[in-house]
Amino acid sequence: MQANTLYGVGLSAERLEEFASASAIGCGRAATGLPADWELDGAAVLAANLDDESFGEILSRGARTCIEIGGLAVADVAESLRLARTSSIFVSLTTVSAYRFQLAHRIVQALDRRQPVGEERCYDMELALQEAISNAVIHGNLSVHSLENPSLTALERFSNEVEGRLADPELACQRLKVAALLGDGGIAIDVIDQGPGFVPGTRKSSVASGRGISLIETLVSGWELLDDGRRIRLRFDR
Repeated sequence: MQANTLYGVGLSAERLEEFASASAIGCGRAATGLPADWELDGAAVLAANLDDESFGEILSRGARTCIEIGGLAVADVAESLRLARTSSIFVSLTTVSAYRFQLAHRIVQALDRRQPVGEERCYDMELALQEAISNAVIHGNLSVHSLENPSLTALERFSNEVEGRLADPELACQRLKVAALLGDGGIAIDVIDQGPGFVPGTRKSSVASGRGISLIETLVSGWELLDDGRRIRLRFDR
């Protein structure tokens, strides 16, 4: 029953059923906790408390969807579950979790298990996705400006600003979503943030850190910015 089941980790049966009803999953298809020895085979998992290890286990066991509840309202969870139905893998995390977890690595490994692409291609995908996630978290949700010079003082100031904003509960709970779709022609991965948006300008060779578009371009078959820069779509052709 896994593919049509909604699993809840750290949620009461009543709370899980509330999410299931709102998302039209249907009665009898919600289960608290994860099965001890079953593959999840495309199931959706809602987690009240999530760490990197448990997140990795959820994806490695074949879940299609993993949503960290955080402060999400029922309607927001239902909307994410509806969006996930059109994805091969869908993840929604708080900003602080997206920053701390091995998110790009976990997602690329999960994709490779479903549609093997080879070690070299996995490396390129992971590097490009990691850059896109870092951009979305740091420059999007946390609204930290790019590091303009590579001095140690500037780097320390940049790092302190990132950590300081991660300590802000409102910013830390902003959403970072990744939606990946496997197709006959290749793989498309969307990274979605809740920041102020981004429009690429003239690139400066002196910028020490930034949106990393130049690096991404060397690793992907194509890319585009959508939703006023709050969504980047990466394409990897076969």
